Amino acid sequence: MRTKRKDKIAAIGVDRGGTWTRVTALSSRLRPIRTARFRSTTLRELPLKLLKVVSRWTGAEEAPLVVATRGAFSKKWKKTFLTRALAGKLMLVDVISDAEAAHFAAFSGEAGLLLIAGTGSVAFSGKPGSFIKTGGFNPPKGDPGSGSWLGRRYLGLRGRRKEAAAMDHGSSAAYAKKLISLAEKGDRECLDLVLAAHSELASLLSRASGSRKGALRTALAGGLMNSAYFRRGFVRAASAALKGRRIIFVKTAIPAQEAAAQIALRRKKRTGTKK
Repeated sequence: MRTKRKDKIAAIGVDRGGTWTRVTALSSRLRPIRTARFRSTTLRELPLKLLKVVSRWTGAEEAPLVVATRGAFSKKWKKTFLTRALAGKLMLVDVISDAEAAHFAAFSGEAGLLLIAGTGSVAFSGKPGSFIKTGGFNPPKGDPGSGSWLGRRYLGLRGRRKEAAAMDHGSSAAYAKKLISLAEKGDRECLDLVLAAHSELASLLSRASGSRKGALRTALAGGLMNSAYFRRGFVRAASAALKGRRIIFVKTAIPAQEAAAQIALRRKKRTGTKK
């Protein structure tokens, strides 16, 4: 089906997650008009997979594109590689971290604090271009309070410490969901671990908040926060850890891939990027 003139693609955003890569094309009215999803593989395979998808979208090669992916802050080669691989094929205007996309999804480019509790745990305060990172050091036993950290401790309860030690962070984090489910059902040992995770994450939020005055606008992201049970417990722990501070929990308004597309549109308007 042809893209109608009023629905011409204005920008494309990509969110390369650990399991799925999601792609969305927006109209000039910021309305999603094309979407796609495929299994995430290595970054070096992304250009071909992406081209296969968007080549079917009329006008996609003329639209500004932003790719959000893990490690974009610390691994500069990712941006260099994607820029070269897509040159002359798609209008890639930036490669950003998944954290920046999640932050924009909550705060639309304004200042705020983003706490990510997934496989790892990390906080970003400030706004895009001047982020301050707290945590996210990725130690062998997992970031405190993270999915990997919880998963390894769950395996320890089951007498599987050696197995846990040999796992990568993603594999160990898969056990966090089982632990949280058991905690919600009343398992005492699992509940203690969930409470310990809440405490660690609340401490991370407190450190990231610094000495700033006034209300603390905070967004929560990551797989652990997808559990309503885990999220509620964390909110209680955070309120206790930052007693006296008003915390305003901001909901993420749009998916990360839409945030990346909106960032692409802003980049084009600011720089006057042309194909």
